[in-house]
Amino acid sequence: MRILIGVLGLVLLTACTDHGAQAPATTAGPPSSAIIASERDEALLAAATAEAPAALATLERLVNIETGTEDEVGMAAMSDLLEQELRARGFDVTRHPTTGGREGRASVGENIVGRLHGEGGRKLLLMAHMDTVYPRGGLAAAPFRVDDNRAYGPGIADAKSGIAVILHAVKLLEARKFTGFDTLTVLFNTDEEQGSSGSSALIGQLAGESDAIFSFEPTGVQPEGLTYGTSGIGSVIATVTGRSAHAGVAPELGANALVAAADFVQRTQDLDQGPGRLRFNWTIARAGAVRNIVPNSATLEADVRYPTNESFGPLVAEVRRLAVQPGVEGTTIDVVTDPGRPAFTADEAGRALIARARGIYDSLGHELPVAPIIGGGTDAAFAARSGKPVIEALGLPGYGYHTNDDEYVLVDAIPRRLYLAARMIMDVAQAQ
Repeated sequence: MRILIGVLGLVLLTACTDHGAQAPATTAGPPSSAIIASERDEALLAAATAEAPAALATLERLVNIETGTEDEVGMAAMSDLLEQELRARGFDVTRHPTTGGREGRASVGENIVGRLHGEGGRKLLLMAHMDTVYPRGGLAAAPFRVDDNRAYGPGIADAKSGIAVILHAVKLLEARKFTGFDTLTVLFNTDEEQGSSGSSALIGQLAGESDAIFSFEPTGVQPEGLTYGTSGIGSVIATVTGRSAHAGVAPELGANALVAAADFVQRTQDLDQGPGRLRFNWTIARAGAVRNIVPNSATLEADVRYPTNESFGPLVAEVRRLAVQPGVEGTTIDVVTDPGRPAFTADEAGRALIARARGIYDSLGHELPVAPIIGGGTDAAFAARSGKPVIEALGLPGYGYHTNDDEYVLVDAIPRRLYLAARMIMDVAQAQ
């Protein structure tokens, strides 16, 4: 996930693909989001506390395998490790090749799917991504380390913390001999940081086969909470075509594509609506190759974050309207748009999952606030297309996603996050 720190630090992660908060967290919400009371399970809490050192050791193993989205060697090693870990916990494991890619970048590796059959109850899907934004070599620059209450490492929060929580929450259930579910399905996918183009179909399929979906992106450290929604992440590419000319002898004979592109940027600046709403920002520009030639082409790329799936269409229409009349005579502007990862908004059943999680945290003496929406996008959006309830941000509290040496998770949160995940699985699997 490409993740940026938000207003109060409630972050999910950019893949990201890109995760980032846009609105402050709140404990308020509609009636369906009222806290569902939960009695503390002392035995489970003690087991989660005892399991925390093992979870931290797993985190170190995960961080020490570099898994940039395009890293074939690292992804193969991670897939082997995760298959081994799931099989050790009794899961049947299948591998699903990652296909596709975005923006000329190939997706690599295999998505790992584990299935554990129980003795009755509901079908649950637990998912986290194994890829990170860091190219090979990032680990050498920022090796795994523990400093007081912080464990550091590339990708440790986004989303290797989610993988570790899943593996050790399942281990808690195994030790408790809890089999009160129909099927427990685990998905570790390979390309979330590039939009999940090679795994979104698999996510949708598995979500459709499930009764509820738990997504394990990290939560922010201040506050440590959840979210009712994640933004869609789309793109706009504008190609400006002009006419070249000698920049010194007769520039007036040309039609400067660079100037037209700059004018277009200026005329579309107001499309950005600010925090918590639709975000539109030009982030990449290319034009010209030789200093003394008026450029005959230019390309602009914009990052778009949309709070609802219905809000992307009107933005596209307005961009196209403004492109019809370029600011430089003799130039044309062609616009290509891609909605990319859809927006996610928790439905009533999803809000009930959030309410249950808040009740579990309340029993531990911790508050679990909820943000209305964050600026980042996650795989929760693809899962939600199934119409099944989804809860996001069940990973560890973390900070500094996509910043390499600054990325960390809070060590003292491991017991309560393991407890939360295990208790959610137990309660939701048995819910009527």
